[in-house]
Amino acid sequence: MQRCVLGRGVCAAAFILATSGALATSGHAIAADLPQPGAPPQAPAAYVPAPPPPFGWTGFYMGGNFGFGFASANSTVTGGGFTSTASENLTGFIGGVQAGANYQYGMAVFGIEADFDGSSQNNTTTVGPVTETDKIPWLGTVRGRIGAAFDRFLVYGTGGIGWGEFQSTLTVPGLLLASSTQSHNGWVAGGGVEYGITNNVTARVEYLYFDSGNVSLGNFPGVTTTGRVQDSMVRFGANYKLP
Repeated sequence: MQRCVLGRGVCAAAFILATSGALATSGHAIAADLPQPGAPPQAPAAYVPAPPPPFGWTGFYMGGNFGFGFASANSTVTGGGFTSTASENLTGFIGGVQAGANYQYGMAVFGIEADFDGSSQNNTTTVGPVTETDKIPWLGTVRGRIGAAFDRFLVYGTGGIGWGEFQSTLTVPGLLLASSTQSHNGWVAGGGVEYGITNNVTARVEYLYFDSGNVSLGNFPGVTTTGRVQDSMVRFGANYKLP
């Protein structure tokens, strides 16, 4: 160790300066070796669920319906030397199944549908000594549909052909008890509103009008019954659209 010859004060100052320089140099070296701070961590992106697929009316569907029927029948009974004309109303519940397919082009929706409904519509009419009980056991239709879609709302008109069974039981006291069952076709038209509850389930309310035209309602020994059946039906229904 060398002895300072400049005096204690000068030597102490020189020692302090040398020590400070060494510490500063070593501090910079250590700081250079430490990891440097990077960019601040970013929060994870917020979860945004994927939007549901858009609703559309295109596709096949099937479902069920129920409602009420208000039929009127004008009948002419001829036999036994007399002719009587009468009108009657046949009312009752209806219900059944339907299936069809739609194709949507823009707002326009085109479709075809077939259905089959059982019916409790009936009425008993007495004309003179003759009692006639008429029933409509079932009805079926095949119809085209055309409508306008407002997203999940569909307003449509429908028309086509229909079939129905008309059953008559005729009673003449002391003379006759007979029944006849016949099926007749006619035209049918109507309209309705349908709503998409989900992408696959829809609900509807519709009105259908069935007209058999002039037909033979029953032919019994010595007695002929002719007439026209006009049936108005209000139905509520639900459909499942196949994926």
